[in-house]
Amino acid sequence: MTSSFLRKMLLTGACVLGASVASGNIRHAMAQDVARHGPTPEQKAEMERVVHEAVQHDMQSVAQYPLPKDFFARMLPMMQQITQAHISPPIATSNTTLAMTIRRMEAMQQLQPILQRNGMSARDFVMSITCFGMTTALLQDPKHKNSTLPHLNPANVRLIQSHEADAQALIQVMSADEDEESLEAGL
Repeated sequence: MTSSFLRKMLLTGACVLGASVASGNIRHAMAQDVARHGPTPEQKAEMERVVHEAVQHDMQSVAQYPLPKDFFARMLPMMQQITQAHISPPIATSNTTLAMTIRRMEAMQQLQPILQRNGMSARDFVMSITCFGMTTALLQDPKHKNSTLPHLNPANVRLIQSHEADAQALIQVMSADEDEESLEAGL
């Protein structure tokens, strides 16, 4: 069972804002045309291409991000503190990049003391939890081995596999948030 927190972080890892990675000239010209007439088929195709490239870049970055050797020792207590403080990640959309999520996490004043106490920056937190989620999901679903998804960092795979109980405990802590949200929603 993946938590809503984990799901939101994974969505963030896979979502990108195409226009933010396009060149300034393309964005400016497209914005002017869109404001007047809406995007042309060529502009839509270009935006889709840019979004696809950005998604691939973000996914590759997450897949290769090196989890620290003490990942579980730091992340488990931190996620418990986040859950106890009732902190939810920023809402991610299909236009949210990893960089945007990191900036939003940095802006969450209630999260900063928890990150500081645990020696993590917002970037480290977003990249670590997203990498953990992606790696765990791909390890649990063997049909992805021959897919076009990026190759996982082998050190992360070994870390998660050698700390299976800790990985399950982290998923449980994160699942507690989902269970609480379901109760609040009356589900």
